[in-house]
Amino acid sequence: MRTSKPGRINAGFRGRLGNFVLDAELSVPATGVTAIFGPSGCGKTSVARCIAGLQHMTDGFCAVDGDVWQDHRSFRPVHRRPIGYVFQEASLFPHLSVRGNLLFGAPRIAGAQIGFDEVVELLGLAALLDRSPNRLSGGERQRVAIGRALLSQPKLLLMDEPLAALDRATKSEILPFLERLHDRLSLPVFYISHDMTEIERFADHLVLMEQGRVVGEGPLHTLHPIPLAGRTGRHGDCSTRRKSVGKTTRMPPMPKDFHDIDPNRVAAILYRTQDDVDTLLADFAETLARSGERIGGIVQRNVKDGTGCQVGMQAIDLMTGREISICQPLGSGAMACKLDAAGLAEAAVAVARAITADVDLVVINKFSKQEAAGEGLRDELADAIAAGIPVLTAVPEKCLDAWNDFTGGIGTSLLCERSAIEGWWHDLSSRMKRAREARLPADASTALLADHHVG
Repeated sequence: MRTSKPGRINAGFRGRLGNFVLDAELSVPATGVTAIFGPSGCGKTSVARCIAGLQHMTDGFCAVDGDVWQDHRSFRPVHRRPIGYVFQEASLFPHLSVRGNLLFGAPRIAGAQIGFDEVVELLGLAALLDRSPNRLSGGERQRVAIGRALLSQPKLLLMDEPLAALDRATKSEILPFLERLHDRLSLPVFYISHDMTEIERFADHLVLMEQGRVVGEGPLHTLHPIPLAGRTGRHGDCSTRRKSVGKTTRMPPMPKDFHDIDPNRVAAILYRTQDDVDTLLADFAETLARSGERIGGIVQRNVKDGTGCQVGMQAIDLMTGREISICQPLGSGAMACKLDAAGLAEAAVAVARAITADVDLVVINKFSKQEAAGEGLRDELADAIAAGIPVLTAVPEKCLDAWNDFTGGIGTSLLCERSAIEGWWHDLSSRMKRAREARLPADASTALLADHHVG
């Protein structure tokens, strides 16, 4: 497959990324939509990053429609590869209007293959052109991000789970626009998703991956029935394990591909039963919010009676300051309680809102027994980590093994002390600020691309 052929996209990448081994070869048509699908952590995003030039594998090859981007003699850097990359989060420039974001980085050439008016019409953006990004919904922001990628006049469009941070209703709103792109543009597209229902809507070709390898590829209708591509839940395939009694139960998978995430951006406060981690985390988060930091997610405050006995709980949406006070006690006089179904749904919306807003820090109160069992806010926590946004949570010592299984061992462990948390955030936020300041003035478009999924 490591040959250059007109009408084909041929790529192969082999090497180690931390503890992960990538050994993937693929050859697909240089037309239509090719979906890359497989269990979480199988290397889908790594392949996309290698094609984009964001990840340089020494043993790598990439040729698009006869144009060699990488082989054993040469490596074309990301800014010289004619690609449009659409990430999970839109990351629009907040100081520019929708029109300004669309035109940012668009080459000023005569006879452009994809015109401004065409993109605006295809994506339904006419009514949004003069708005600022902070007045857009999540679906609208992602449509603008897609339009900006198209107007860069790419020869290949890479879409890395572009709907992952959107709720089901917003996904349904944006999917018809993706179908229109497929029907009216000849541009080849790689579409990465955990959701086979998305892929079925408009993909022509399917690449199946497992454990860093391509295990199948071909027209969608020929591969769709195989077990790997069966109907799945929200985050893709679930593995099955057997309990000691002999019954089969479905266990939650590692919900996202985390091995490309900077471990410094994932921090867990390890605490014991006697530690008041709720107050510690809430005080820290609310201090940041009051100082003007862009943070989101939820924290918890325990409600106590006059004798100091815990009688309830409030969950607080950090973006809005609104209290989610619905809870259910765990037994009479219990010293713990948890959100009921309604409160949990509100908390999930709060975290999803923070991810869509691309805040600088997402705080999720705990990774406890619920999340360890695949419930609670586990999915939202996975979405935040996979989006590359810094994440802070608290993990009880008894759930440490489950946390390590969930993250694949990445992340930073913090003592249950205010100084430890503040030190972590001061160091991380300072490095993020310096990186932004160093990159944007020199080449803002390259920096915007490189800032995603890069530590």
